[in-house]
Order: sequence, then C-alpha cells, then structure tokens
Amino acid sequence: MSEPETIVQTTVYVCTVCRAKDDPEARPGQALLEAFDARLSPEDRAIVAAEPVECLGVCSRPCTVAMAARGKWTYVLGDFDSVDHVDDLVESARRYSASENGLVPKKDRPDAMRKGVVSRTPPAPFAR
Repeated sequence: MSEPETIVQTTVYVCTVCRAKDDPEARPGQALLEAFDARLSPEDRAIVAAEPVECLGVCSRPCTVAMAARGKWTYVLGDFDSVDHVDDLVESARRYSASENGLVPKKDRPDAMRKGVVSRTPPAPFAR
C-alpha cells in the first residue's frame, strides 16, 4: 500500500501595515489580503494559506508579500496592486507550491512575481 502524497503548505504573508503613497489613510495590503483570500479556490486552499503580518520591512514597495513553505526558499515580493495583481498572486502561489524547492524559474513566473522580487532567502537548515 502506498503512502498518501504529502502536500507542502504554502503560506502567503501579506503586509497590512503599509500605507498607500497617494492616500495615507488607505492600507492596500489589507485590500490585497482580502482579495487574494477571496480568489483562492477550494483546491488552492488545500495547499495555500493567506496570513496578515504587521511588517515585512519593505515599506518603500507596498503592497509586499512573502511566500514561504517548510524546506523551500522564501520569496519576498513587492509592488503588488490590490486590484490588478490578485490573479498573478494566486498563480504565483500555485507555482511556488508546485515547485520542489520554492524556486520558480523566471520564465514561469507571472508578470507581477517576475517584476516584484525583492529578495529570496534559502530555507533554514532546521526547516529542511
């Protein structure tokens, strides 16, 4: 009898603190988080979770997100738009989840992911 396939849970952390450059009252990350979460299909929810975070330290490039999973590289991505980039973020999370080590080839990244990379961090040795 074969063992069931292990699904690696991907967490997409969305900074909800940064303020919009043109409207200091607006919190575009909160809008992005809500739109992203609403766009996830039931199949997506089996492998992707959305979480708010207070700060990712990339305040000059709001909206900022991080994608992380145990044993995978972590991506930090900036300059998302809470309306125009929701589909790209969902597709980015799908491709990240499907990757073996978290590295998504540049040619396979949705446009907002390709242009928005702030950094990528190798998996922590204890998380492999």
